[in-house]
Amino acid sequence: MFIIPLKAKFLENKHPNMNTQFWTLFNELLKFIPKHDFYKISGQLENDKWKKTFSTRKTFLGLFLGEIIQADSIRWLCDYLDVNSSSLYHLWLTNFSRSTFSDWINKTPSIIFQTLFYHLLKDVQINLGNNRIKQNVSIQKIYSIDSTIISLTLSIFNWAYYRTKKGWIKIHTRLNMSDALPDFITITEAKVHDSKATYSLLEGIRRWDVIVFDRWYLDYSLLHYLNSKWITFVTRTKRNTDYCPIKENTTHWNIIYDAECEFISETSMKKYPEQFRIIRYYAEDKDKEYEYITNNFQLAAEEIAELYKQRRQIELLFKRLKQHLKIKQFFWTTRNAVENQIRVALIYYLIVNIVKIKTQTKETLLAITRKIKVKILEKVNLLRIINCTRKSFEQINISPPQWSLFVF
Repeated sequence: MFIIPLKAKFLENKHPNMNTQFWTLFNELLKFIPKHDFYKISGQLENDKWKKTFSTRKTFLGLFLGEIIQADSIRWLCDYLDVNSSSLYHLWLTNFSRSTFSDWINKTPSIIFQTLFYHLLKDVQINLGNNRIKQNVSIQKIYSIDSTIISLTLSIFNWAYYRTKKGWIKIHTRLNMSDALPDFITITEAKVHDSKATYSLLEGIRRWDVIVFDRWYLDYSLLHYLNSKWITFVTRTKRNTDYCPIKENTTHWNIIYDAECEFISETSMKKYPEQFRIIRYYAEDKDKEYEYITNNFQLAAEEIAELYKQRRQIELLFKRLKQHLKIKQFFWTTRNAVENQIRVALIYYLIVNIVKIKTQTKETLLAITRKIKVKILEKVNLLRIINCTRKSFEQINISPPQWSLFVF
């Protein structure tokens, strides 16, 4: 066990939770990982049973460190560990062979890192308290659903077949608009249509919640399913959407058209037999008309248009993920290995958001990740590198070093 001397001097502010000169920045980040949940999940799956040379914990540490330093390959990561071996002794993370690490990435169930992400996300949502996005409508929760694709080399990742010469995977994401954090994520091959993957993203959605998605998710069977569950949907229509008005409402300001409608064709009526609402909105800044379809008849037309505008938050999320995370180059070629690396990358993204939100620093996420990458194995305080004030430091809740995950 690594013991902290009684006379160890803390860094500035002398706060009892603050990192001492004996702890690296890597330790500071690991303090956000719930230790009990991690071992409980891996223990239930018996992934470490009869294993002595390696473990799920070391697999996570390797993937987590590789994500922080943005390693392009396992060889790069092993060389990095070899050069910095003297800084890893207190983490019980020593040099490992490429073949051993590859085997563990392949066989470690992705459900472990997936569940760990949701446990961490739950803690974040409880501790944040204040919403980052002000919701001006009287509803329970607003969710945005969308997907992003990651291109892969088909000759190497042959399981990700999409077209003759293309290999892609899709990351289907549900964003909670109250905190702008990914609330639910599922990973599929690119050939899985967005509307089909939506059903897996509906877990935990309650009555009267609102789901906003773009026109690629416009499937009448899906809309009927959401309406039967009393879930409000807001999306855009397609060019071939055929409907006839039943009752037209008064329009004003930028609302050109607002009416209660139903489908005309027999096929569409069979998939969605209920009435719906069509709203046509004129955006002055873009000089363009947008037509929305929804099953909400109570909200004002302007509020429906505003709900769809908030969908841009999920597009910004995808932009940040691809800019800040290493999710375009992977350590191994199997689907399980790719999913494990993406899940660990999302965990790191969530931790960086925790640091930014709770310390209220003005540093961008990109600047924080760059500074962490340079100082990750140095004995430097986390709050010093992000120019945090003492008042902001008192708002961040970091467990004492002896409670942190992987520190013994």
